[in-house]
Amino acid sequence: MDDSGPTHYDVLGLDPRASREQVEKAYRFCLDMYGEGAIATYSLLDRKEVDAARARIHQAYEVLSDAPRRREYDLGLGIQSSSAPLLPFPSQGDAPGGGEGAPAGEASGELDLPPGPVTGAELKRLRESRGVSLREIAQVSKIGIRFLEYIEDDRFPFLPAAVYLRGFLQEYAKAVGLDPRRTAEAYMVRVPKRG
Repeated sequence: MDDSGPTHYDVLGLDPRASREQVEKAYRFCLDMYGEGAIATYSLLDRKEVDAARARIHQAYEVLSDAPRRREYDLGLGIQSSSAPLLPFPSQGDAPGGGEGAPAGEASGELDLPPGPVTGAELKRLRESRGVSLREIAQVSKIGIRFLEYIEDDRFPFLPAAVYLRGFLQEYAKAVGLDPRRTAEAYMVRVPKRG
């Protein structure tokens, strides 16, 4: 096994204990991160880097979504697979029949966002109700914990430019189980315009 690069679990931001459903959701999440118009493709990475990242994501998914290949891969890494989930990637209403084998609590389905503008404190309350830590969101989204804290604390002067903030809010919402677009819009209406 080549030790020079990240593992397939690293590429998808997963723990080796991730369930099949978590692999699926992480795969879609990562593809979205490197999709057209995403933060990573906006100005941070050139086309070649984006294509390389997407290729790593596809390769990781092909191995981790195929049980026999995943077992073989895990053995090569010296780990033993387990179905105990780490991060409760929420179902976004895309899994028919709901959560077979879902962990206790609300492991599937979107949370309801309060009507009107949403505060950082409300986002924090919803995040905590899902049992998701800021560290877990940062690990999956690659957004610095400091910015996630600024969002929850409504520290507007310390937040990034609107185009980045909107992307951060959408990634936060996906990890918590909120509608990404609606969450970003409901928070952004409260952010003062910069002159």
